[in-house]
Amino acid sequence: MACTLSLAFLVLHGFISLSAAADSCQYYIPRGDPFSIPLKYPDLSSKELTWKHNEKLIFKRKNGKFKPGKAEDISNDGSLQLKDLKLADEGTYKAVVSNSDGIISTEQSFILCVMEKVSKPSVNITCSDKDIIFTCTLTNIEGVTFQWNQNGNPIDKKTEPHLTIPLKPQKKTDTFTCSAVNKVSTETSDTIKPICNAVSDSGGHGLLFGFDFLPMVCILAGGGGLVLLLIIITLVCCFRSRRKSQMRFEEERELRLDPLTKPQHPYHQAGQTKHPSDPEDQKQRQRPPGGAPPGSTGPRPNARASSQAAPQPRAQARGRPPQTPMDDDEEQPPPLPQPRKKGPHPPRQ
Repeated sequence: MACTLSLAFLVLHGFISLSAAADSCQYYIPRGDPFSIPLKYPDLSSKELTWKHNEKLIFKRKNGKFKPGKAEDISNDGSLQLKDLKLADEGTYKAVVSNSDGIISTEQSFILCVMEKVSKPSVNITCSDKDIIFTCTLTNIEGVTFQWNQNGNPIDKKTEPHLTIPLKPQKKTDTFTCSAVNKVSTETSDTIKPICNAVSDSGGHGLLFGFDFLPMVCILAGGGGLVLLLIIITLVCCFRSRRKSQMRFEEERELRLDPLTKPQHPYHQAGQTKHPSDPEDQKQRQRPPGGAPPGSTGPRPNARASSQAAPQPRAQARGRPPQTPMDDDEEQPPPLPQPRKKGPHPPRQ
């Protein structure tokens, strides 16, 4: 039982010692940077100086001779100069100053920790119905804490790589940044402006193109209606202009073809155009007085009547000017009926 308690005590003491050593670093140095471990001893001209790293001798000066090490590895006050630190250079450094008789004048220990610098973080945004979720991403988050800033002001108690904020109270001008911090460096992400569409409790709409939904819909609808009206007006004007052009073309065509399609009447010898409504033609078209229509076989007139009526056509023919020959293309009037001509009958015996 006593052995078990002793073993447990040793194990617990070892863990405590390791954690204390891990948390007791006096100096945190970025990897690749130089560093000087300060000793600040006032007079080393007649003293012997040694430096050890994790109980390994790395520098010794005695009677003006250096072995191991070089003169440039220390400063005038005995501080150790380290260059281009690596992760293997961390640990415990111990300096011992003694006189020529080996009596120790001073002895100091320093715990040095070498760490990687943090890389520049980037922020990813995830939009949900009610929240905005920010995620700060790094290549290596070991030993890193996070700091969130809104509009340049730190957000208290937000040291995790994830940040969740309500969507509804956010303004359009809000900006956010994420800073990654460790013991040796600090890096800040680019400024971001989240754009998410909020959904109200009543089922209303949120944002459209970064603006309120309903005003944007009204603006887009009004603009689209105006564009459609302008297109319709343009089409109507083009149609009417084309129709007027076609009508004007048809009118000009009819005017050009009218002289070619209008019938021309023959001229008389005296230069007058013969018209079907001349009085002479009307007289010729009238039926002879007392006579029957053409082709009639009614009672024949007596000899005196026929002798008196016979010279009448001659007189009319004598007074009428000769007709000019009509063209073959022009329509000729039908022939006028002529009275039957018979001479006087011989007296009966």
